[in-house]
Amino acid sequence: MKGIILTILALSLSIGLMAQYSCKEVQYTDNPNGDSPYKDQIISVQGIVTAINRGTGFYIGDADGGPWSGLYVFHGNTSNLVELGDMVLLTGLLVEYYNLTELSQVSSATILSSNNPIPITLLSTADMPNTGTAGEAYEGVFVRFENVQIKSTIDSYGQFKIADSSGVQSMVDDVLYAPPASQIVVNQWWYVIQGVGDFHSVAKYKILPRSAEDMIRVDDISNSSIRIQSISNAALNEISTVNVTTTKLNPEWGVREYTMTVRIDPAVVIYQGYEIDGTLTMSNPTVTISPAGDEIVFKYAVQESITTPVETPLLKLKFEPLNYGDIVIDLYEFKYDDVSITSLIDGRLQVKISKKVAHLNISTDTSGKNIFDPTMNEKINLEYGTQTGFLARALIRIYDAQGRLVATPVHQNIASSTGIESYAWNGRDSNMKPLVPGLYYCHLEISDRETSKRYESVQPIVIKSRLK
Repeated sequence: MKGIILTILALSLSIGLMAQYSCKEVQYTDNPNGDSPYKDQIISVQGIVTAINRGTGFYIGDADGGPWSGLYVFHGNTSNLVELGDMVLLTGLLVEYYNLTELSQVSSATILSSNNPIPITLLSTADMPNTGTAGEAYEGVFVRFENVQIKSTIDSYGQFKIADSSGVQSMVDDVLYAPPASQIVVNQWWYVIQGVGDFHSVAKYKILPRSAEDMIRVDDISNSSIRIQSISNAALNEISTVNVTTTKLNPEWGVREYTMTVRIDPAVVIYQGYEIDGTLTMSNPTVTISPAGDEIVFKYAVQESITTPVETPLLKLKFEPLNYGDIVIDLYEFKYDDVSITSLIDGRLQVKISKKVAHLNISTDTSGKNIFDPTMNEKINLEYGTQTGFLARALIRIYDAQGRLVATPVHQNIASSTGIESYAWNGRDSNMKPLVPGLYYCHLEISDRETSKRYESVQPIVIKSRLK
């Protein structure tokens, strides 16, 4: 029974009642050519985002992993809206692109939940050889190989081969991450190489690591990875709690303390505390906050070693966003005992505009004021945007105090995942001539290109000059 959940979707194609599938239901086939039974059909499929190629596409997988449990989604706009760990429900056209099964022409995308564990399927290289047909079952699946040997140098296409004790070779490709060629040494053994399964009509089956964290050469504490969770639906002026996670900590490493430094911009986000429930931190750490509120240092020590066999939350941090946009939580430094961990992944709070409005915020790099001096090479930042989910076009016009149009610095569609864009204006008119000091007005117009409805906002700008 393929259709397990029924839902009514309002789509432009008016497809009516539609079944919702898992990746495995979509991918599994006994057809010798590997084609999905849903080829050329509009379907709805649910999965967890496992890898992202911004502006192009992303991969999703079933929570339980295993063969046939992954799927590639070819849709640039949606790839800019999702984050790793998002559980998504997608509706689109299922196609076979040169024998690669993919969902394209996405007409509906809903994030059902965030920060889900990435499903990982542990394989031998014999399960996914570069040639033959066995790799078909792992197309789009996030897979891990352990204790593998490099079998070839990187070729001109960014590909190299690996094999574990089976001796059967798999291929690694640099589509999502390109490791330095100097690191790929023939006959060298690596502890972990992992990535999403891919297929190319010429190169055949291969895996695509997402970053340096997917390639671990030695199994020791120095190769640990620390990650601050990202949230794609943070709310303005509401506290978001994010996990700081660690990869496994073996008992023989004897880790008894950690020191973590986090940096933020207090103009856009405020640190509001921490939680230890459900984490590896069993008692309150020592926390030091800089006078400016831009640096927070955590120190934790225990008598018995900290251990975990899998990736686990180490601590939970609370932040309150003050601005719309993409806010970075910078994991600046981390140490286990006296060992510096270099694989550090920053967190992000994506604060999207919740209404169809013309959002306009004007400031400089050094202050929130709307005054700048172009003769000192200063620029004014014009932050603009609106709610995501509809085709919006932004038009910014600059008028002088007499109401005369002097410049049109912005005239383009809004494409960011948060609905926020930014333009640094240099104080020049449409002919690139410097404008004289004085009062000007910035007029933002947001147009809904489907309904033709317009939203407007106006704010003053002052161009100043040095006193002589």
